[in-house]
Amino acid sequence: MTSEEAYPGPQPTNSQRLARLLRHEVGDLLQSIYSTVAILLERLLQEQTQERRLLAELKNRAELCRHELDAVVDLVMPLTMTRERVDLAPVIGTVVGQMRQRYPSLSVELDGETALPLLADARALTGALGLLMLSVCQTARKWVRVHLLRGDEVSFVIERDGFAVSNEQLAWLEHPFATTQQALFGLSLAQTRRAIEPHGGRITVVTPSEGGVRVNVTFPRPADA
Repeated sequence: MTSEEAYPGPQPTNSQRLARLLRHEVGDLLQSIYSTVAILLERLLQEQTQERRLLAELKNRAELCRHELDAVVDLVMPLTMTRERVDLAPVIGTVVGQMRQRYPSLSVELDGETALPLLADARALTGALGLLMLSVCQTARKWVRVHLLRGDEVSFVIERDGFAVSNEQLAWLEHPFATTQQALFGLSLAQTRRAIEPHGGRITVVTPSEGGVRVNVTFPRPADA
């Protein structure tokens, strides 16, 4: 009897097999592009500004494609979580710091010095929030702001300037694969929703009257917090 026969477990679906293949084959290709471009950037002279700008853009596109690929695979694969006590505030702070480095031309600000205690899967939340912030920064013009809120619930708000959210984009909360335009935004919303709802959380997206986007994420506060 083979090990597969002895411990068969749930068999992966065709979609899950394809997702794994894509992550392995396409993911390796994207990583090779990213690494090669990074090496070329190091070898260029500082005065070769146009060449450096083009290579930096290619490097960012390769990294962005890898994020989209990971998001697609994660949405197809089964979700498993382990809960532990975590303060969401430093998790958000780390993600904000990463976005400042990735988008130096943007003003990415974090305000509200308050703890956000949760019983949650820190890894799942970190990945989902990182993807959400990436998609928000990608479409911002000048600034992105994250507000940590005090209150009866654990909540924070991400907002950016720029164009408003269309009804089509709002529908991506339910149908993340419905379109390829601004796909990362739809994938990030779906991924964040998938990560927070098992913790009793909710996510809403609105367009303020002055334009831009506001994403509200809220969790119930733990009873002993």
